[in-house]
Amino acid sequence: MRVALLGWDLEDETVAELGGLGVEVVGFTRWFPDLPAREAHHGWLEVRCPHNIGGSPRDEALAFGVAVVREASTSGLGFDFDVVHALDWRTRPAAGELSARAPGSIVVASHAAGDDDLAEHIGFGPRETPDAWICDHPWGAERLHARITGEPLVFTVPTAHALATQKTPAPEADAEPLATGPCLVLSLGSGTRVSSRTLIRAVRAARERVPGLVVALFDAAGRYGRLKRWLDRSGLASTRWGGMALPTPDLWNAAVAQAAVVGVASRNPVDDPTAHAAWLAGVPVVGLLTDDSDALALALADAVFCPERRDHDVRACAALAGRRLSPESVAADRLRAYLMLLDRKRTAPSPEPTGRPTSADESDAPRTLAFPDLRSRLTLTPVSSREVLASWSVRPDDWRSALQWMGPEAVRAVLTIRLFDVTDVAYDGMNAHSVFDVDLSLSENHRVIAAPYEGRSLAACLGARSQWGYFHPLAHARICHLPREGLAPVSDGRRLRIMPRRTWT
Repeated sequence: MRVALLGWDLEDETVAELGGLGVEVVGFTRWFPDLPAREAHHGWLEVRCPHNIGGSPRDEALAFGVAVVREASTSGLGFDFDVVHALDWRTRPAAGELSARAPGSIVVASHAAGDDDLAEHIGFGPRETPDAWICDHPWGAERLHARITGEPLVFTVPTAHALATQKTPAPEADAEPLATGPCLVLSLGSGTRVSSRTLIRAVRAARERVPGLVVALFDAAGRYGRLKRWLDRSGLASTRWGGMALPTPDLWNAAVAQAAVVGVASRNPVDDPTAHAAWLAGVPVVGLLTDDSDALALALADAVFCPERRDHDVRACAALAGRRLSPESVAADRLRAYLMLLDRKRTAPSPEPTGRPTSADESDAPRTLAFPDLRSRLTLTPVSSREVLASWSVRPDDWRSALQWMGPEAVRAVLTIRLFDVTDVAYDGMNAHSVFDVDLSLSENHRVIAAPYEGRSLAACLGARSQWGYFHPLAHARICHLPREGLAPVSDGRRLRIMPRRTWT
């Protein structure tokens, strides 16, 4: 698996752990002065991309996308990534552009707890939406479900920074009355369904055992209107934490940190990110997926009135939750999400035919890419009196256009460099001394080619050649003059550095 991680700033430890899991990781980030353009770390390669700074945040994000695509195109990294992951909102256009050049790849976008830009997001380049989202906060994932249309595929991979709890209430929150007792926080996600009737009975019974108990209901999807109305009528709704329609993650953190007990919609709270946040804040957790209201009420009361057992359980669970936030666990959870998405994409059924006939021109038409300056190109560099280094890059849509031009003969077409010996002539395209072809592989991007004689002047053209010799040019190179004898002279003003593609096992 080959993964491209795009981030304004990269988390080196997490990226290294992902590379240690057998994944080939290439990280694209910003370039800073006095830093190398490429840096090989243990298990992954960091690529720093210079981009135009200035303008609006959208302009700078698009400029970074141009820099990333140019670096991948001209440096030999290529676009054959299985997963393209935008780690923050500024790199989403670049992720869309990379995936547009790798049709089989999937695009993943990270959503941080503090990101509130979905209403006016900067987009994903040629894509409308990513294949999936990865949120670093459980309540942030619920807010994401509520704010975007459709049925988004959202994975929750919490981080220690996102789950940093607040011990003081948010400034906009109103204080609870002095007579108010312990607070029960109910964080109900959109993925499961809890019986409102069971919760009402359990809260009523728990109120008899725990005087002054109030309830803070967090319901981003709005599926528990009946429970909310009952809490309001009964006077059990928390005035401090229950006054907002869609609270922020910071307010959610503060509510969890100051709660007496947290209820989660899960039969196994050990795997629930909401439970992890509560345990890290020192708060006990009770699972709500039960039909026995009496047992649920007893569990809520025990969580409040049995501090010794509660603290013992919370310490053990907090230690487990802390490990789930380590770079190793975060990398493993991301890899698990990547594998699930790739499996879904590979096993997805083929789209149903629309019934409208599609011509060959429509079905095989090259896609329009965002950056027209990244064209197919060919460069010749002298190495010795009889050797020349050819380096090239081919745009996928240029290659498809060449195959369309060849028609039926495209089946056996090969990528070819056609070399022209133009020594001591004013070359006009027709007066070369000789012409010879060098067939290439589509996986190559450079090759040293031997000339038939010493000290020749060579012109070259990169193109597609059919079985019967038809040639469709894609790019031309400047005339290259080989030295008469010995190695080519060293020029300080022009350098060519070739870095082979690295693979890690």
